[in-house]
Amino acid sequence: MADHLTFDQLYIDGRAVAGESDALAVEDPALEQNFTHVPTASLAQVDQAVDAARRAFDDGPWSRLPVAERVTVLRRFADRLRESRDELIETAIRETGATRLVAQWAQVDMALDQARQLADLFATLPEWEHNELPLADSFDPAGRDVLLSIRRYEPCGVVAAISPYNFPLQTNVWKVVSALAAGCSVVLRPSPLTPLTALALGAAGLDAGLPPGVLNVVVERDSQGAELLTSDPRIDCVSFTGSTAVGRRIAAQAAPTVKRLLLELGGKSVQLYLPDALGGVEAGVSTVFGSQSGQGCALQTRVLVPLENLDEVVGRLAAVAGALRVGDPHDPATVVGPVISAAQRDRVEQLVAAGVAAGGRLVAGGGRPAHLPVGYYIEPTVVVVDDNRNPLAQQEVFGPVVTVQGYRDVDHAVAIANDSEYGLSGGVYTADLRLGLSIAERIRSGTVQVNRGAANAYTPMGGYKQSGIGRERGVAGFREYQELKHVVVAGAR
Repeated sequence: MADHLTFDQLYIDGRAVAGESDALAVEDPALEQNFTHVPTASLAQVDQAVDAARRAFDDGPWSRLPVAERVTVLRRFADRLRESRDELIETAIRETGATRLVAQWAQVDMALDQARQLADLFATLPEWEHNELPLADSFDPAGRDVLLSIRRYEPCGVVAAISPYNFPLQTNVWKVVSALAAGCSVVLRPSPLTPLTALALGAAGLDAGLPPGVLNVVVERDSQGAELLTSDPRIDCVSFTGSTAVGRRIAAQAAPTVKRLLLELGGKSVQLYLPDALGGVEAGVSTVFGSQSGQGCALQTRVLVPLENLDEVVGRLAAVAGALRVGDPHDPATVVGPVISAAQRDRVEQLVAAGVAAGGRLVAGGGRPAHLPVGYYIEPTVVVVDDNRNPLAQQEVFGPVVTVQGYRDVDHAVAIANDSEYGLSGGVYTADLRLGLSIAERIRSGTVQVNRGAANAYTPMGGYKQSGIGRERGVAGFREYQELKHVVVAGAR
């Protein structure tokens, strides 16, 4: 077994530096024990990181380097991360509670692949494009001069990247690599619950030869530094992944300086099964339970099935929920690990209780596994709801909990899917691809998959409504970190 990563320094202005605040304990949620400590930044050090990033952008070489040179450094950065793959996997298991399968595949390998793929993708993008000016408008009135009208993509400046605890390496890679590729400088502030993989990015940046101040990584135990990052006029863009409630506060803090915002927030996504696809419902629900114990904003936690099949499907889902192995994330046979903390476990239990009190019918789970007295475990839970106003159908749970609802017809199913303040993701399952596409077009979510997803470096992720602003990943993700400048060139008069 590989060792987990350990760090005793932060990364500010191209140097590894000691933290000026008390060390932060990192807890293993499967054991309820601290397994390492990391340094934390004082508010003054967060201020120093912002100042370093500002100077790096305004005066340093990074933003003005040719794209090919930036990409070369970022490929080297991705290679340095990959050298720590085994340690990153063990770290993901220990600090997030991910099962070994999820840690290897989703937490680490996808992130390592995307670090390289994002750099390669950016290398293919145009730095400028012609505007769609009619040909006749490209000449002066006398017809003796030609007008050049282009849109130019330029780095937006200094980016504050604030990342979540559930998939920390992936989200850190999306934010950092995309912003750096665009020519920005970055201050990365990870969740205090999962700081280790963010510090791994700081170490990789130093080893890869990023110029001083281009990537700064600061860890804190509270939110003072984050509040500085979201309000300081030296920051041009805030990229945040987390809850909608915190996203609203960040938007308010950023408003006085009118910062660019990239907010990837909560979700309450559906997996909508048409009658011909009900054979896949067990696998779909198992995916929710097994994906970081349901702690994923894009997970499809609302199961919609034809009303006439509801009882049969509920029985099958209760059986599969009871059969999934819950326990030690290091055990390859484990499907469902712990949630991140005692506070999150308590929140999930409270939401389940509220859903049942509002009329939901608990058919599986709902409590703590009797054989696991230690660890923040919750049984895979299935609740049948008849009323979409039920809090379990409306509020993001972030735990191994799904609701099941029956629908009368396709129009009713679409209405249920859209009856939410969120609009992050969703899925439609059917052998009739033409019908599936027509339903996907009616669901108001940033992503809708028909039968299968495609989450990778080349595809965008983001939401409608209160699921956020902007997009991560892909070409759209790069553009979030770029300003669009209209440049016009013509002969002198």
